[in-house]
Amino acid sequence: MSLHHSPLAAPADCLPRRNILPLADELHAIFRAQYAWFLETFTLAGPPAANSLTLAGWMQPEMLDTLIKRYGEHIYRDSNEAQQLKPLKSLWAQWYLGLLLPPLMLALLTAGRAIDIRPARLRASFHETGRVAHFYLDVREDCHATGLPPHLRLETLWIQGVRPVVAALEATGDINGKLIWSNIGYLVNWFLGEMRDRLGDEQYHALRHACFFNAQFSDASANPLYRTVVPRNGLLARRTCCQRNRLPGVQQCGDCTLK
Repeated sequence: MSLHHSPLAAPADCLPRRNILPLADELHAIFRAQYAWFLETFTLAGPPAANSLTLAGWMQPEMLDTLIKRYGEHIYRDSNEAQQLKPLKSLWAQWYLGLLLPPLMLALLTAGRAIDIRPARLRASFHETGRVAHFYLDVREDCHATGLPPHLRLETLWIQGVRPVVAALEATGDINGKLIWSNIGYLVNWFLGEMRDRLGDEQYHALRHACFFNAQFSDASANPLYRTVVPRNGLLARRTCCQRNRLPGVQQCGDCTLK
């Protein structure tokens, strides 16, 4: 498959269009109407906070070590236990991706135009505890992705937007990518369920199949979401525990696999 025809081709420059609401305004209206609370942690227009960082900024070892150290001090503040970095980074990543992915999925699946979701377009500011607090998206159209069907729009998100985040965390050596992708699968399955009425049953089932039951993406690379959730008692359930329960004061998930 040539780059020109690949669903993962780099976003092209969009031709000027008349009488079209600016994309940031369109997305803001969608968020406000459907999930207004997204706007509490996601800014679609306006300047980012001065202390916000792109992925290239926060993934630097010194910066990421500082963020994780602050988060560890917060989580273990009332405990004398030795810190366990694997579950700590698992929960840190759950905060980051849990605030990031539902808004981006909503944007890609409901707006007429697709957004450019490459990491350089996104900045994050962090809470005093070290976890992510807010995202700032430099809203631009990905003209190529605009013409793609919904499952391939999401595929650009997994490959261009999420894979680099997982790689940055896995590079620390304390957590493996499979655990992070397992957490992502649980999140994605939940939010697709939230959107089921808007998507319609046919689109809902098609997206779940594409996300969780295709072993490869359209470019023939491995799909890390494959079977991160599996059928169990008539529902799709996560296969592995996120390990957050190993942290002091953090409860098991209601549907934890260890129960």
